[in-house]
Amino acid sequence: MRKSTFKKHIDTLQEEDLRTELLELYDRFQEVRTYYKMDLGSVKDREKVYDTAKKEIAKKYLTKSYRRPRRPRIKAVNKIIRTLEKNAIFQHDLIDVYLFTAETAAHFMNEYDYYSEVLVNNIVNNYTKACNGINEAVVHKEYKPRAQKVIEKLNYSFGLKMTLRRVFLEVYPEEKKVT
Repeated sequence: MRKSTFKKHIDTLQEEDLRTELLELYDRFQEVRTYYKMDLGSVKDREKVYDTAKKEIAKKYLTKSYRRPRRPRIKAVNKIIRTLEKNAIFQHDLIDVYLFTAETAAHFMNEYDYYSEVLVNNIVNNYTKACNGINEAVVHKEYKPRAQKVIEKLNYSFGLKMTLRRVFLEVYPEEKKVT
C-alpha cells in the first residue's frame, strides 16, 4: 500500500475510528509500543530502554574461557544498535550506547587478548558515532572522561589507539596542546 492510499484511508475515518485504529496498532505491534514509549515517555522510560539494550550488548561479549574465548557476537550487537537508532527520538540519547559498546568491546579485547578486524572496526565505528554525537549535541564536558578512558584502557593495538585518538582530537581539539 502506498502512502497516498493510506492517507486517503485515514481521511475517510472518523475521529473515534482513528482512536480505535491507533489503539489496535498499539496492542498488536511491539514497535508501535516502543515508539510511543520513546516519544511520549519520560526520561526514565527512555533510560530503561537504553539500559536494557546495554545489558543485551554486554551479553554478546560474554565468554567463559580465557584460553579460548568465544568470538563476540558483533552482528547481534549491531542489530541491537540499529533497532535503537530506528526507535530513537533524540539522537543524543544514543551517545551513551555507542560509548558503552566501544568500552565493552575494548575491554573484551584487553581482557581476553583477542584481536580481530571485525572487533576493531566495531570499536572504531561506535567510538566515531559517539564522538560525532557528542559534537552534534554539544555535550563535550559530560562525555570527555569516558571518551578518554576508552583510549587509555586500550593496551593491545597501537594502531587502534592512534585511530581513536584522531577521532577524539576532532571533537576535542584543545587536547592537541596538552599532548
